This record gives sequence, C-alpha cells and structure tokens, in this order.
Amino acid sequence: MQTLADLFHSFPKRGDKTALVNRTGVRRLPVSYRELYDLSLKMASLLARNGVVPGDRVLLWGPNSSWWAVAYWGIIMRGAVAVPVDFMSERGRADSIRQLTQARIVLQSRFKPERIDEGEILLLEDLQYLLEGVEPIADTAAPAPDDMAQLIYTSGTTGNPKGVILTHKNLVSNIKQINQQVPIITPEFTFLSLLPLSHMFEQMGGFFTPLYQGAAIVYPRTLKPSAIMEALAEEDIYVIMSVPRLMQLLKTTIERELAEKGLSKVFASLSGFAQRLSKPQRAKLFFPVQRKFGKNFTVFVSGGAPLDPDVFRFWDSMGFTVLEGYGLTECSPVLCVNTMERQLAGSVGPALPGVELRLDGKEVVVRGDNVFSGYYQNEAATRAAFNAEGWFRTGDLGEIAPDGWLSIKGREKELIVTGGGVNVYPDELEAVLNKVPGVKESCVIGLDRGAGEEVHAVLLLDEKAQRPEEILSRANAQLDAMHQITGYTLWDEPEFPKTTTLKVKKFQVKEHVKKGAATDASGPGRDHLINLVAKVTGTGAAEIKEESYLVADLGLTSIGRLELVNYLEQEYRMDIEDSQIGPQTRVSDLRRIISRREKAGHRGHYRFWTNTPFVRALRMTADALFNYPLYRLFATLEVRGAERLEKVQGPVLFISNHLAYFDQPSLMFSLPRRIRYRTATAAYEEFFFGPDRGLIRLWKLFTYEYGTLLLNLFPLPQTSGFSGAVRFMGRLADNGFNTLIFPEGEHSRDAKLHDFQAGLGVIVKELGVPVVPVKIGGTDKILPPDRVGLPRRGRVTVTFGEPLNFRFEEPAEIVKKAHAAVAAL
Repeated sequence: MQTLADLFHSFPKRGDKTALVNRTGVRRLPVSYRELYDLSLKMASLLARNGVVPGDRVLLWGPNSSWWAVAYWGIIMRGAVAVPVDFMSERGRADSIRQLTQARIVLQSRFKPERIDEGEILLLEDLQYLLEGVEPIADTAAPAPDDMAQLIYTSGTTGNPKGVILTHKNLVSNIKQINQQVPIITPEFTFLSLLPLSHMFEQMGGFFTPLYQGAAIVYPRTLKPSAIMEALAEEDIYVIMSVPRLMQLLKTTIERELAEKGLSKVFASLSGFAQRLSKPQRAKLFFPVQRKFGKNFTVFVSGGAPLDPDVFRFWDSMGFTVLEGYGLTECSPVLCVNTMERQLAGSVGPALPGVELRLDGKEVVVRGDNVFSGYYQNEAATRAAFNAEGWFRTGDLGEIAPDGWLSIKGREKELIVTGGGVNVYPDELEAVLNKVPGVKESCVIGLDRGAGEEVHAVLLLDEKAQRPEEILSRANAQLDAMHQITGYTLWDEPEFPKTTTLKVKKFQVKEHVKKGAATDASGPGRDHLINLVAKVTGTGAAEIKEESYLVADLGLTSIGRLELVNYLEQEYRMDIEDSQIGPQTRVSDLRRIISRREKAGHRGHYRFWTNTPFVRALRMTADALFNYPLYRLFATLEVRGAERLEKVQGPVLFISNHLAYFDQPSLMFSLPRRIRYRTATAAYEEFFFGPDRGLIRLWKLFTYEYGTLLLNLFPLPQTSGFSGAVRFMGRLADNGFNTLIFPEGEHSRDAKLHDFQAGLGVIVKELGVPVVPVKIGGTDKILPPDRVGLPRRGRVTVTFGEPLNFRFEEPAEIVKKAHAAVAAL
C-alpha cells in the first residue's frame, strides 16, 4: 500500500461488512464497506460535476458521520486535496481557511448555526439525496505517494492558522507504523469515534486504522455522556480514541453514579486492593463498571495532551488498558505510543518503528517518512519548523528514559519562566489545582508585568468552592517555593474556550485576562451562550439579559427549543433535554444548567417491548376476539386508496387529521395486516399523566395500560420531553416499525383541518422516512370528542394518499407540504 487510493480499493472485497454506523440520537444508520465504496465514487463524480479537478482544494467542515467519510473518500478519489476544518470552529476561521486554500467547494453541515455563504456550497446531510441517480466516477485518481492528500490547519499561540501539508506517503507510513507497534486490530473490532475527524489523532487512529483492518466505526452525533454510554451499551465497542479531558469526564460520570449509590468509599477501598491483582483479576473485581463498556472492550487510546497519572491509575485499577500516545499534526500525527504489553503512567511510550526521536536540549525533535515537508505557502514557518540537520522541532519539552520511553513535560511555548529564571510547567500546576475541592477546572498562564513572568491561575469554580485565596493556599502548600502561584482570575463563563479535543485555548484565556475581560464574561458579543440564544431566537445579543425569559421575553418557540438543545449538546457536550427549558426558564437558569451539567428529570413512559412478537400476537388475538367486533358494532368502514399502500415496505410515518377517539382504530383496521401490526400510534401524553386524582386518575392509568398493550400506543408530550418521543420513533424506525401521528395535536371540534404542530417537521427530518398522508371522515359523528355516553352508529371513510419523500426541505416547509397533502384528500 503506497497511497490512500490503494486503501480505498480494498473496500469492495469486504462486501456487506459494516464499515460505519451513524447514531444520530434518533436513528441508527449502518453503512457497509461496499456502500462506502460506491457512495464515495458517486461523491467523486458529484465533485467533478461541480467543477472540482485534481489538485483543487475542498473544504470539509462538519461533524463526524458516514457522510463526512463519503465526502473525504470522494475528494481523494477525485484527486483533490481535502481540507478538514474543526467543526467547532467559528465561521470566521473556516472562511479564513477557505480563502487561504482557495477552496473550490465547501462541504459544510446544517448543524452549524452560522455557515459559509460564499462560493460553491454543499450540505453534508444532503449528500444522501444529492448522490441519488449520480453515476460513480469512471476515471478515478491514481495519486503518487508524494502527492498532497490533505491540508490540516493548526493554530499556534497567536491563533494564526498554518496549513500542514500531508502527502499520501506521510499518511500511509503512519498507518503502517501504528499497526506494527499495536498489532491488535482485527475486522471484529468496533471503534467508538468521539474526537473530531478534522483532528489527525482521530483521523489516523479512529478512521484510517480501522478501515485498513476492516473494522467498524460508530459515530454518535454528540459527545454528551448519555450518548457515549448508550453507544457503549448497544454497540460492541472494542476501542475508544480519547483525550485526557474526555477520560476525566467519563471518570467523573462514574464517580457521580457511585456517590449517588453511596458506594464511593467501597470503590476507593477496592481500588487500593486491586493494585495487588493482575489486570484480568481487576476486570473481574470491577465487573459492574467493565460491563458498561461492553463484553469486548479492549483499550482506551489517549492522546492530544498529557494524561494525568491519577486518571490513568483510575482506569488501570479497574482492569482497563490505557495506551497513551504522543504526536503532532505535522507527523501524521503519531510518534510514540505505549504497548499492549506495558503501560506506564506519565509516559507516552517508545517511538514507532521508522520514527527517529531525540532531544535537542530539552526539545523533542523527530524525523521519519510520516513527518511533513512544510506548511502550505508559508516558507518562513517551514524554515522555523526544522533545525539545521533537518529534524522537525516539535516544540515539546521532554525526557527520554534509558529504555527509550518518552515523557512529555509541556509545550515550550507554554513554559513559564519566572523573574528568578525558574521554569514552571503549567500542566503540573493545573493537575494540583484541579484536585482542590471546588475547582471545576483551572488554566495556569504566565503574565509578564515587566520583571519576568508571574505564575497566574485562571479558575473555574463550582458554587461550593471556598474563597480563591484559600484554594491557592492549598495548592501552593503542595508546590515547592520556586513554583508558587502568585495571582488568580475567576472565569465566569460555563467553560473555558476549548478545542474539539477539549484542550483549553490558553492563548485566548491569556488575551482575555490581559484585557480584564474574564471578570466581565457576560457582556454581549463575546459570551458564547448569549450568541447561541441570539441565533436561535433572532434577538440581538445586546438585548439579551441574564434575567430574560427565553419564551416570554425572547420568543423561544417549541421548535427553537429543540434547535437550542441540539446546539447546546454540540457546543458543551452535555446531556440536556427540551423538558429542562420551559416558560419560566431565564438565561441565567440556562447558564446554571450548563455549569452544573444538570440532568433532566423527564424520562418518558415508553415501552418498546410492546412491539415484540409475543405482544403483537396478543394484539392480533385481542383484535379478533374483542376490538374489531366492538368497532364494527358502531362503524361501517370504507377504505379508499388502499392500492397506494402496496408500495409501502416500511418504515413510514402515517399522518392524519384528527376528529374523534374512533380515528385510531379506524385507521388501524384500514391497514393491511402486514402493516397494521408493525405500526405504533403517538397519543397525547398529558391525557394519561395529567394532574387528575382519584377515580379519573385510575381510569386514565387503565387506558394507558390498555392502549400501550392492545392498541400499541405510546405517549407524545405536548409541553416538554418532545425529544424523548422522537428518539422512541427513531428506535421504531430502526426496527422496521411505522408510526402514526395526528399532527393537529388535538381533536378538531368543527371537522375542519387545522394547522399542524411545527414538531412534525422535526420528526420527519430526523426519521428520514416516507410520509403517508391520511384523511379520516365520519368518526366525529359516531363519538364526538366532548360527548359522554355510548357511540352512535355511522359510516367512516379512511383515504390514503401517495407517500411523500422529503429531502432538502426545512422543517417548516415539510409541515406546509404535509398539511396540503392531507387537505387535498
């Protein structure tokens, strides 16, 4: 294998084996190696149609997904140069890179609030539709090893981007080196992809390497803890490519669960005892935790920043294997990694085969086929990156043990040199500060006030924290006199500015501290949360105050609430439900939810087991013996357009007008059996679980039990918790089941078709299934919605329309077209 094209041409022989899995939070969408190959060739053809020729740069700015992968391989097989941009980057940075590279086309995501709007634009999420009918490209690229494959833009302390040129030779060399050092990956492995594919650590370890070995990769849409734990529970994960901050977040999640169960002291005792056991014995001892990661979980691979030895020991004590590695984008990126035979806390392991590594003074310098040749159109930066002998200067300070294992002390550019000439490594001080109770996170910087740099701590505290002076005193008590922290600043935003690998952007923190901005983090324009709320509500940032009510003052709609939740999950990697944002929620409340990472209390009343074969058989029996005979006592049913259901293979979404309580059974008995018993109906949740008491409460609980079991109803909330219902519908669709909803949201009292709820557009967009419009007539004459007593006998008509396939439409347009389709019946 000499180029990435050689790797790509190995895909077809793997056939229907799963290559990629999208977990959107609603749907689970697998892609086979054959599908990846075919779609990528179609992508190359689509790029050619849009004027992309070999050598052109193509900007790729989106979250991890199978469509990112299809776009990437399409770029490569067109002979173009991929320019991946960090999805968390602001539009200004992405647009700057577009201009620097003169990108021919931009592939971006609809999940970004602000997008590039100049030049040729395609949305990644639209590729599934854009590629329909496109013929695979016949004239695929045949790149040479020294041809440029991609440009990765890094930012230094000033934030000015530099384009790292990576050739096919650089990338292929690193693929081979890694697989020599850690030869454990097989086609049975499944990787959980949590880091951005724009970052070379994830791209090399979690993209190229699994595809090279025929393994599978799972992509969750967000990095919130629940999405990660759900993926671990439902997918057979073997490997997680991680960064220290993410491993710390997972550690915190487990510790919080233990504390809630009163098991913290027991866990601490077992951890101490486990140090005397072998790794397999530790795994058995901590089986309850191991089980959360799946039966075949093999290894955490940590990179991107130094791993706190305490975090390493936390996972190691429970029998997990943690391979810490080290590298830089300029090195494709991996230079060192611990081995499966030996892992050492605080060390990044030995150099990979084919990588030469040594110290130049205290700086780590390297060379090898994986090391880049220079920065794109930046000769000055290229010259500065190599020493006189042609070794790449990493900018990292390190120590090499006698056995060749490397330890990284910190970045040379972040090293603090005090007025007394003492070198202070910020990472070491941050590790001490972060252990002081009340400190959520810290960032240590050097502030030069004219007599050498002062060691300055920027603190992110929780509400229970003691006074900052006491925190510094406790930290300094653990440091020697030459490394004391002399000042502090409190950071008032929910989090420090971070890269997508969760490293603090220290140059931004430093600039804000210098300007005094960190003490006034709530001002309009700079506050990230204010800007998000402004984007979703359409309100000017200057008009948004901490005491502004999101709904009453800022006009946050039900759909806007879902949009805001999606953005918050992406930006802050946290669990948040739309049920946490209500009419009484203020901006300050939202900031508190983010800061505390509060979990939602709404869990929903969903029963997927009602779709099992046994319960479906029970439902068939109940229909034959009771439900259908009772229905026929009162209704004469006429079905129109039944022939339109012959092409329905499922899953689909049925949408209907809503006249009375007889609507659901009328529609269900109109469906052929093959569809009827694979269809669930959304019902008004607040009817079942309202504030009623006494006999009415018991009656409604009975109707819930009867409805879920024998009518296959599930609750659809109207006021909060809507996102949970959408996820349930996604699970139905993944398992081949249809959903019936009444998008008016309530019965029509005048038999006219009323406006559809805006949430229909979100449901259709997220499910991505055909929509079948249905029109019901006559049920209001049998049992009007407000009538008490026995039904009257009458005629019911159920008319089915042609299935609708929505592709590029936005939610509001979907609602409009769906309403028109039902009205036309």
